[in-house]
Amino acid sequence: MPASRRRLAWFALGVGGWGFAALVWLVGFQGGPFVFPGGDTRTFYAFAGDAFRSGADPYAINADGTAFFYAPPWAAAFAMLSWAGPAAIHLVIFVADLLALRYMARGWVRAGMLCWFLLVPWEMAAGQINLIMAASIVAAVRGTAWPAAITALAKVSPALAVARRDWRPFAIALAACVILTLPRLDLWPLWIDRLVWGLSHPLGPLVPIPFVVRLPVAIVLLAWGRPWSRALGAVLATPGFYWASLVLLVAPAVVWTERPARSSRSAPAVAPT
Repeated sequence: MPASRRRLAWFALGVGGWGFAALVWLVGFQGGPFVFPGGDTRTFYAFAGDAFRSGADPYAINADGTAFFYAPPWAAAFAMLSWAGPAAIHLVIFVADLLALRYMARGWVRAGMLCWFLLVPWEMAAGQINLIMAASIVAAVRGTAWPAAITALAKVSPALAVARRDWRPFAIALAACVILTLPRLDLWPLWIDRLVWGLSHPLGPLVPIPFVVRLPVAIVLLAWGRPWSRALGAVLATPGFYWASLVLLVAPAVVWTERPARSSRSAPAVAPT
């Protein structure tokens, strides 16, 4: 296929992906599975933010037996938005998801290609942070560690994608996050208690592959040390792996597709004969 036709085909695929995402959102919000603001935004994020500001416990168990599981810096961040209501938090997460998708794909057209994976537009409509987490894993593999410090305080495993040489910026970012919680240092032991409680109280149906099975596989992949294996290992090591968490597989897929580009850049030049 000529290069011009190939570029046109990729462009059509990307634009078509955004069209597919728009269709998913249209159908989903018109009597479908989506609501605005999303359930997590109302039940957990806004609640945690309000509790952080008011001096209450953001880790209190709700009437339905669920609870907020992210570390106190996330409660502090939600406190900056929750005064405007859950809709504001949902909109900020939606924009962050768009930027995360664009970052992973390195362009808006390529980001549209990722939208053909149904869970990608689904995740953005739901107002959850899995795409942000996926982007932080990709960033860690590319050598930028600070996003993984932020998302590791929500779902732990992005820290595993950070290379040893990048632990210093990771630690600095982590310390900056802790500083956000200085007004509420009392929340850290409450968070740890809630994490322990959450091991036997998942928020929804989990992928039926137990953590004790996924973890050894993740360790092997991380030890292998390839960029894509580090990304996949970090995904598999996510403790609470819900069905929606499958969208995290975008991260190792993106890293895998970058292999030819890295190989061609690193290949020695051949002198003309």
